[in-house]
Amino acid sequence: MQIQLLAHRGGMGRAPENTLASFKQALADGADGYEFDVCLTQDKQPVLIHVDFNRNDIRKATGCTTPLSELKWKDVQQLTAVDSDEPVAHLDDALRFTRENQMPCFIEPKSDTPELLPIIIERVRHFEVVHLTSILTFYLRKHLLVDAKRLEPQLQTSAILINPMANFRKAAAAIDADRMILGWSGINHFKLYNTFIPTVTRQLKQLRTNGVVVEAGFIQTAKDVAWAIKNGAEGLWADDVPYIRSCLQEI
Repeated sequence: MQIQLLAHRGGMGRAPENTLASFKQALADGADGYEFDVCLTQDKQPVLIHVDFNRNDIRKATGCTTPLSELKWKDVQQLTAVDSDEPVAHLDDALRFTRENQMPCFIEPKSDTPELLPIIIERVRHFEVVHLTSILTFYLRKHLLVDAKRLEPQLQTSAILINPMANFRKAAAAIDADRMILGWSGINHFKLYNTFIPTVTRQLKQLRTNGVVVEAGFIQTAKDVAWAIKNGAEGLWADDVPYIRSCLQEI
């Protein structure tokens, strides 16, 4: 089975996150796809900045103390990713990169404001990359995935699941998700839960049987890689794609 390697925020361990530089690095690293975050400026321009969901504080991402909701695109164009000279990218920059390189992209809307998702989909259609695009978010925000397919049925959707006690198959079917991603940061709580109540492995097999792609991340260590592959993960989400590839090659 071919394991997909997917670059989180463009591969933020290799270049400034959510920037064109990170996307180019992900391509050079041989990533099979890349993810980025989208939110709106005051004048409703979609820009690539990571913020907490439904928040406007962009200090951590850019160093700017003014909330994004008070900035217009012309103001954001003056900002760079923190600790770098890389400018904040517009959604069009990423979609143009996707089209030119035919590289799959995963878009995470960082707000459930009603304007954002239609704007994203309109731009995806404009660049004719619907077939290369997946809308991604946490299962807790599943309404965004349902709305995405309602607005554009050809779009793929990817749900990040963080609850090991959930019914994975039922959750995926409820929103017609194309991908289910087991999400963790640091300690792999899916592995711990499966040690005591061995249902995770069985549920992942059920997902694959039902045609749902199973992925895992964020993958940071060789142990993460080994566990994910043992349990049938078809894709690995990582900040450092070359390192995770080297771990994969050792298995």
